[in-house]
This record gives sequence, C-alpha cells and structure tokens, in this order.
Amino acid sequence: MIRAIGTDVVDLEHFEHVVSHSRPGFLSRLFTDEEIAYCEKFKENMASYAAIFAAKEAFLKALRTGLAPGMTWRDVEVVHGRGGAPTIVARRRCAELLGQGSAHVTLSHSNSTAHAVVVIEDQE
Repeated sequence: MIRAIGTDVVDLEHFEHVVSHSRPGFLSRLFTDEEIAYCEKFKENMASYAAIFAAKEAFLKALRTGLAPGMTWRDVEVVHGRGGAPTIVARRRCAELLGQGSAHVTLSHSNSTAHAVVVIEDQE
C-alpha cells in the first residue's frame, strides 16, 4: 500500500550557481562518496547532482519531515544498480522513519531542470 509520494524539481542554472559559489566541501556535505563518484563519471555532471538532490528532497517530503533535526543530506543516498536504475538507501533517523517501508524513486533531467519522484510503500 502506498504511504506517501514526494516530488521535487531543481532548476539547473540555480543549482550550478549555488555549487559554484559555495565553500569547498559543499558537495561532500550533500552527497555521499558513492554519489559523487557516480556523478563525476559524466561530462555534464551538474544535472546528475541536481537529480540526486531532487530525489533526496522528494524522499524527505514523502517522509513528511523535510530535513529535520538529527538528519543530514547524507542520510539519504541514491545508489544506481548495474542497469542504472536508482534506488534509495535510508540511514539513521531517515531509516527509522521509513521503517519497514520501501522507497521507490525515479529521476529525470532536461537542459534546464532535474526532477525526482519518490513513492514510499508500506509492506502489507
């Protein structure tokens, strides 16, 4: 049974501006080492970073918490399987709130935006 749905859209121009004007280590505060390694494989990597960021936002919206105290951006990780399909790995407080549920995610991006939808499904 579906518990919740979250979605997020990221403007790529704005996202690139924020990243380029941030202090060193900014990406490491938002993304896990594995997410960074995945994104860095692409020539136009900001679209991949933005899509993963959108997935993190969409997941937190689906939890109905946003980035609440005790949570970090790295507590939500988007991993890509062998075929490239993304999945969400929740850690710490995010994992507690997800409970026995599972999170399904889809990512997309164009030349101007990145988008993610997360569906949290409870086990019956």
